[in-house]
Amino acid sequence: SYRPISLLSSLSKLLERVILARINRHLETEQTIPHEQFGFKPGHSTVHQLARISEMVKRGFLAGKSTGMILLDVEKAYDSVWQDAVVYKLFRSNLQPFLVKIVESFLTNRSFTVTVNGERSSVHNIPFGVPQGS
Repeated sequence: SYRPISLLSSLSKLLERVILARINRHLETEQTIPHEQFGFKPGHSTVHQLARISEMVKRGFLAGKSTGMILLDVEKAYDSVWQDAVVYKLFRSNLQPFLVKIVESFLTNRSFTVTVNGERSSVHNIPFGVPQGS
């Protein structure tokens, strides 16, 4: 299956970066995201998490203890994001209301068309997910 990418203007990309910086600053100040969250936080790459897990397993092994682990890989995670839940979580985090409204307008009422050999399809709505490619 193919997932379309979102082609944004330079101005939209700049606005997205400014909004992301404000949201991240707010979430860090409020300590909303747990320290154990890795993968999209500066200084918290998935490589760091692998090293952390390896160290925990090693300590358990040296102490004669067993180590269990549950791994979760959500298929098509970005395609199935519930947009209303993202907006609700941002609202509940006490983010400035105007930023929540901007994110809501960015996520909702999205649509797409496909062009093949110069022929454009009809417009299709995107009720779930978040844009990829920005």
